[in-house]
Amino acid sequence: MHPTSMPNVGAINLSDIAQYLGGKPTQSQVMASTGKLLNDVTFNKMPKTVGRFAGQGLSRGFARAVPVLSLGTNLLDVGDIILGDESFANKAMDATAMAAGAAIGGFMGGGIFSPLTASIGASAGKSLSDATQWLFGDKKTAEQRRMEEALVALQGRGLV
Repeated sequence: MHPTSMPNVGAINLSDIAQYLGGKPTQSQVMASTGKLLNDVTFNKMPKTVGRFAGQGLSRGFARAVPVLSLGTNLLDVGDIILGDESFANKAMDATAMAAGAAIGGFMGGGIFSPLTASIGASAGKSLSDATQWLFGDKKTAEQRRMEEALVALQGRGLV
């Protein structure tokens, strides 16, 4: 745990949350990370072009929107876990993957209380869990499984 973050845990208020969701505190970090990523993708062959792109108004707007977009994705992920018609084991795996992703993201962001990287990590964990379930699962929806079970029950009674 980051030693300097503990005194601030109880000091968060609604204004701090609104400021965070407005994106101003994380804007420079997101822009710098975007520039670094684009430089890596282009093998550092276009640093001036990448720098100009990362400093544009569109990029600045996107950088400010990242916290809200990340929160929205987290809410959709949680809604999928709660309201989805998957099995309990599937939901447990998704929730565990979200928690692990949030913890890893929080630590990667410079401490356990880094909300943006924790939020992104939670969604990444849920996506990884869903991909794993899709790759190694039976690829049938819950509705398809219910229809098969009903057909087996009817066949057992000699009705089909």
